[in-house]
Amino acid sequence: MRKGWKKAIACTLGLTMILSLTACGGGSKDSKSSGTGEGNEIEIRLTSRWGGEETLSQYFNEKIEEFNGLDNGITIVADNVTDEQQYFDKLSSQFGAGTQPNVFINYGGTSIQDYIEGGVLLDLEPYFEEDTEWRDSFLPLFENWQEDDATYGVPVMLYQILLYYNKDILSENGLEAPETIEELEAACEKLTGAGVVPFQLGESSNFRAGHLLNNLCYKAYGEDIAQKLADREINYDSQEMLDMYALIQEWNGKGFFGSNPLSVDNNGEKAAFLSGQSAFRYDGAWFVGEITGTEVDGAADVTAFPYFADKEEYKTCVQGGSGQGFSITDSGDEAVNDAAVEVVKYLTSQEYYAGLEKASNGGIYPVKFESDPETEIDDMTVKIKGIVDEATAFHGDMQEVDPETHMLNTVRTALQGLFLDGTPESCGSEITAQEEVK
Repeated sequence: MRKGWKKAIACTLGLTMILSLTACGGGSKDSKSSGTGEGNEIEIRLTSRWGGEETLSQYFNEKIEEFNGLDNGITIVADNVTDEQQYFDKLSSQFGAGTQPNVFINYGGTSIQDYIEGGVLLDLEPYFEEDTEWRDSFLPLFENWQEDDATYGVPVMLYQILLYYNKDILSENGLEAPETIEELEAACEKLTGAGVVPFQLGESSNFRAGHLLNNLCYKAYGEDIAQKLADREINYDSQEMLDMYALIQEWNGKGFFGSNPLSVDNNGEKAAFLSGQSAFRYDGAWFVGEITGTEVDGAADVTAFPYFADKEEYKTCVQGGSGQGFSITDSGDEAVNDAAVEVVKYLTSQEYYAGLEKASNGGIYPVKFESDPETEIDDMTVKIKGIVDEATAFHGDMQEVDPETHMLNTVRTALQGLFLDGTPESCGSEITAQEEVK
C-alpha cells in the first residue's frame, strides 16, 4: 500500500464511518464489538463472498466446519454474501454501526484505507514475528495490505484475468483463439453474424465492465496507467479514457455482449458460458474449477487476455496479483484477536491450499506448498500456469491505488451508463464530477 495517502476522506466508507466507529467504540482497546470471549469459548465472526456452489466456496465452508470440529475453544460463524456490491455495502454498514466482523475479505489498497485511519484493523506484524514459518509461506504479495511498518491483511488468492473460450463454437465458425484485440473483434463480428452470442456480459453485477476496462487500459497504456489516473496525470475524462469507453460502447452496440447486459448478472453470465450459449468469458484462473462437470467440460479452453496489435510491449501487463485478502478487526480483546489470527492461519495454511488444489484439480495460489501426490491437475490449469509465468506486471483494479476510496464504485457505476443512453463523454464527466477538489 503506497505511503503518503493519509488524509480525511469523506467518501464510500469515509469520515462518517470513522466517526460512527468512534462513537460505537470500534477499534478502541475497550471494545468487544465483534467476537465474544466468555471463558474458553470464543466466537469469531467471519464475512466472505464464498457462499456459492462452485468448488472454492464449497471447500472453504467445508474447512470452516472442519475447524469448528477441532474442539479448540474457537467457533467460526460465517456470513457469506456472494454478490460483490451487496457484500461491500453490507460491510460498510456493519463498520458504520460498529458491528463489524472479526475477519473479513477485502481487496486491500485504498479499499481499506478508511479502516486503517479509523484504527479498527489489527496489525499482523507481531504475529508474523512470532510465527515466521506462516509469514514466509506466502508469496511476496503483501503490498496491498501494508502501510508504514504495519501489515493489515494477508493475501488469500492469486489471480490473473484470462479469456476463456468455447473451442467447439470457434471451430464451427472457422475461428481460432484470438491473441489480439483486433482478432477478438473480428471473431465477435463473425459470431454475431452467425447468430452466436460472443460474450453474455452480466453487467447488472457492475464489476464486469469494470474488469473489462482494466484489461483494455493495461493493454493500451501499460502498467503505469493506474498510478497516472490516481495522480490525475491522466483524467477519467481524458481522450485516453474516452477511447476505452467508446470501444466498450461500440462492442455493446454491435451485440458482442448479448442483447441486454444490464438485465443479466455475473451468475447468469457464467451460466450462459457453461451451458454453451456464449463463446467467450473473461475471468480469473479460479473459473477452471467451475467448468468441470458442465456442458462445456472438454469444449472450454483458455488463453491470455488479448492485447492491442500495435501495443505488443504491453502484452504481458495483466489484471491480476494478490486479489482478495483476509483482514482482522481489532476487537480490543487480546484473546479474541489471537483467536481470529488462528482462524486466518488455518484458512491460509499450506495444508489448506494443498487441499484446495486437489479439490479444484489445480489452480494458482498465494502460498507455497507441496501438492498432494494424488492431485490430478487438468490440462487447462497447466496451460494457465504457463500463461501466468509469462506475465511481467500484475495490477488489480485501477482504482485500488486511487487516493479517493469511492472511485472503484464510482467508475463501475458510471460505466453502466454506456449500456443505456450515456456517451463516453458523459461517462467521463460523471466520474470526474465526483473527484475531490485538490
